[in-house]
Amino acid sequence: MNSPPSRRATLPPAPPELQSPLRGALDVAFTLTAPDSIVVGPVMQPVQADTPAVATLPGHPVPRTDAGSPRVALMVLHGEPWRQRVLRRIGPLLAEFTINADAQLRRDLADEAAYGRPVTARWLAAGTLTFDPLGQGRVLVDHAAALLARGYRPSEAEQGGRRVQALIDLNEARARLAADAIAAELLVAGVIVQIVDFAFAAAGRWLPTAAERRNGLAEFDRAAAVLLDGCFQGFDVAARLRATERLADRILGTRIAPDWIGPRSPAAATGF
Repeated sequence: MNSPPSRRATLPPAPPELQSPLRGALDVAFTLTAPDSIVVGPVMQPVQADTPAVATLPGHPVPRTDAGSPRVALMVLHGEPWRQRVLRRIGPLLAEFTINADAQLRRDLADEAAYGRPVTARWLAAGTLTFDPLGQGRVLVDHAAALLARGYRPSEAEQGGRRVQALIDLNEARARLAADAIAAELLVAGVIVQIVDFAFAAAGRWLPTAAERRNGLAEFDRAAAVLLDGCFQGFDVAARLRATERLADRILGTRIAPDWIGPRSPAAATGF
């Protein structure tokens, strides 16, 4: 069984009062399983309500809170055929352990990448490799970094599906506007998300979190970002729907759902 790392193990930056709890979290990992590698994420500190959220990891801003505990996440790789999540409080520190096997984690990375949202890869690339006697963790972290650098590559069928669904929902919002303005507004909100996701995917970028959508869009299409701003001006649902149509014109190239054939997928043995 592997032994806990020495007291000289590299840790993420943290205030002096959290250094001992961080090392305690490493010790706890060795009571949960026999680690092959441990990656420790940044320490996330509670902030005051009037302090802007800080993104300690891409797409993972620190929540605004008046009270709470500092948190840290640890990815623990082991050679056993099971995975588990564990939450432990170590002094003032709330430690979140994710225990996983290398093969399963690689499948998770591939699945997230296929959906355009590589949350785990971003976390691994930003973490601190604290325990890695055999180099297995370094290989996995490098794999995550290479996956991120590759960018998102959806198929034409996937992009076609995004376009069609956004336009179907936009048409339904138009149809509901007079009779049910709230339903129309909820539909428009979803359409905006779909349109912006389409833009990111078309640019070969990973799909954004809600907090990243506007500023991320401005990085590669400032005109579209200005149109996106217009979708949130005022309280007139009809005006916001028209603004969303202009955004669709810019990004999707149409307001009417075109003909589309989706990819074939295996039918379940028990039927649809």
